[in-house]
Order: sequence, then structure tokens, then C-alpha cells
Amino acid sequence: MSMTDHGELSLRSGGKSLRVAIALSALAAIAAGVAAGLGVAQAEKWGILSGVIGVATVAVALTMLGRRVEAGPAGLRFRTVLRWHRLEWDEIVSFEDVRVAASDPRLHSTNLRVVVELRGGAVVWLPVPYVDAADVRSFEEQIAQLRALRRRYSRDISAQ
Repeated sequence: MSMTDHGELSLRSGGKSLRVAIALSALAAIAAGVAAGLGVAQAEKWGILSGVIGVATVAVALTMLGRRVEAGPAGLRFRTVLRWHRLEWDEIVSFEDVRVAASDPRLHSTNLRVVVELRGGAVVWLPVPYVDAADVRSFEEQIAQLRALRRRYSRDISAQ
């Protein structure tokens, strides 16, 4: 199986709620654009609002919905916003879960991320799973699936 084939496990960022939020945001941009086109009062402001919401919606959609991790017999491949990356199972030493504090100090939330430790000591941050600490159960299930696939396909006897 080549890395272009679909893997046994496919993890994507965002769930149904993210897709709904993006769709609603796109509808808001369209509605503001239609209002501007109909010549309502302050049509110029409606046009600007439509453009800002539209650009923000596209940016969020590309950033969040493009992230993906696939795992299968040939290894692990993951997509960031711009390109695909590939790791073979024998390159991977372990999958570690990491708690990351929010970048905004006013927010007291913690996010859960996955770091892949490689043979040479380097680490690679996977784009997904990347969840809020409230979603610990689904996060742990996804990590367990990645670890099981590594054990199954790695030639390393000490596979985690």
C-alpha cells in the first residue's frame, strides 16, 4: 500500500460544530453582501462587513479543515495547511500527549496535542488530534488507535 492510499485511521480537525460555524459564517458574509448589493442604508459598510467575514471564513476553513492525520501499513502521513508530510513507522519512537496552555493568558483553557518523538530525538507536532481538555476521552481513544497501529506495523520489537 502506498502512502497515497487511504490509511486505516483518518483523524481530522474540527467536528460537526466547526463545520456548522463555518457554514453560518459564510451565510452571514453572503447576507451582508446581498444587503450591500440591494443598496440598503450604509451599503458601503455592509459591503466591507461582507468582505471581512468572507475572508475570515475562508482563512478559518483552510486552517482548520485542512488538518488531517492518516495512518496505515506504510506509516503516518499528516496534512498541515500547505502540504503533506510523511513518517514511516520505524522512524517513530513514541506518541506523547501534551497539555498546551491557551496562548491568551485571559483564557484558562488547556488544549491537548500529540507529539511524535522520532529516532534522532526530534519531535513533530501533529495537527490532530488537537482538542480542548474537556474532550479527553476522544483524545485518548485517538492516541490509543495511533499507538496500536504503530505496534502493529513497526518492525521495532520495543514498539510502544
